[in-house]
Amino acid sequence: MIIEIDKENLPNHVAIVPDGNRRWARKKGLASWRGHLAGAKITERIVKQAFDLGIGCLSFWGGSWNNLTERPQKEINSLFSIYECYFRKLIKSKEIYQNKVRVNVIGRWKEVLSKKTIKVIEELIDKTKTYNQCQLNFLIAYNGTDEMIAAVKSIVQEARKNKGLKIKPRLLESHLWSHNLPPVDLVIRTGSEGDPHNSVGFMMWHTTNSQLYFTKTMYPDFEQKEFAKAISDFVKRHRRFGK
Repeated sequence: MIIEIDKENLPNHVAIVPDGNRRWARKKGLASWRGHLAGAKITERIVKQAFDLGIGCLSFWGGSWNNLTERPQKEINSLFSIYECYFRKLIKSKEIYQNKVRVNVIGRWKEVLSKKTIKVIEELIDKTKTYNQCQLNFLIAYNGTDEMIAAVKSIVQEARKNKGLKIKPRLLESHLWSHNLPPVDLVIRTGSEGDPHNSVGFMMWHTTNSQLYFTKTMYPDFEQKEFAKAISDFVKRHRRFGK
């Protein structure tokens, strides 16, 4: 099935919450890491499709802090291995350099990942830091509540040095981990089986006026046609921005 998309009304920033990897694996009688691996392969395809469409900024929630500290250690270790493999692929990806894609990794990932994986991520960030045509963002060991608390603490420190500091939206935004990202136009959450919801304040500042798209399709089955369906749904909507 071919889905026609009006490219004039494309979202500039799409954020994806790739839910359902573990449930997908369980339904197939597989280990949970198999679901995460299948999800990583879907991410590769969605990244290519998004930039081919002309979407300028794409964000993926690669795992919350809770996901990477409270789940079984075997599953966590498998996730870490998948991260390392995926980011190594990105370093070698011709499309990243051809499309001038700046890669950002946001969250407390340096507190939980291995030194080896951290080194790979830092290399990728460094190699793409001067690019400004597209942005590809991964939120790893990330909770929106942690991000907001960190921002408030940072503002408190600044206020101690500047007694006349005025608290305004732009000031708060400048202290966020995600301060260099544009507002999220569309949030896609996969694997929503009758419970469409947000989790731990995912990108709470940048999703203030976001359109939301929930699908029952679990992430390993979220192929290009499913992504195209979500984008097509967005371009047909009329955004009022609270007016």
